[in-house]
Amino acid sequence: MDYRYTYLLMGLVYALIWLILFFWRKDTRKEMLIFSLMFSAAGPIADVLYIQDWWHPPNLTNTGIGFEAFLVGFMIGGIIAVIYKCVFRKKSEIKKVTKKEELRKDFKFVLFFIPPAILFFGSFYLLNFSSFHATILSFVVPAIIIWIKRKDLVVQSLLTGILLVLVASFVYFVLDLLTPGWVNAFWYFKNVPSVIFLNLPLDDIVWYFVAGLFIGPLYDFWQKSKLVDL
Repeated sequence: MDYRYTYLLMGLVYALIWLILFFWRKDTRKEMLIFSLMFSAAGPIADVLYIQDWWHPPNLTNTGIGFEAFLVGFMIGGIIAVIYKCVFRKKSEIKKVTKKEELRKDFKFVLFFIPPAILFFGSFYLLNFSSFHATILSFVVPAIIIWIKRKDLVVQSLLTGILLVLVASFVYFVLDLLTPGWVNAFWYFKNVPSVIFLNLPLDDIVWYFVAGLFIGPLYDFWQKSKLVDL
């Protein structure tokens, strides 16, 4: 079977969910767009490692990393940022600060991504971790730091991880209906057993969960905002 369109279909199914969340809540659109743009860049960067030992998705351009990685990263980033608030009817209450304080807050937020990037690439290239284990390390460590600094964001973090696994399960179910056997065609299954649960390979269940742990509370951690009922 020709799977060249499967990765694009993944992006389009995620796009449908992204659009539902985008039009559902006007007040979360800003953070959704910010994180979509951030992770449209992060997706292809992460794939530099993932295509070496995790998966090898065929794409329309027949290159190692296609434009589909940008599309999927864009959609997943936005979904992670707001899905908890949409489902549980929460909103961010942000205190007004001076321009100087705002710039300091933004600068600290940018710096916060440096250690996870070092953990991700350093553990892969220097310590010979698999990309699967490098991902867990680079997501879980900063998530724990967020929990320590902001205990009020722990629930948001955990539930975002669970919700993201459920969303991904739906997406993979649709893909399996449209392009049966795509998982076995895409995955290397070098570092985890070839176990499929909830339509997801075991390593992807872990990936989506830890991605939710880290990225889910990031906006409120950055803005120092408090979650309140809608």
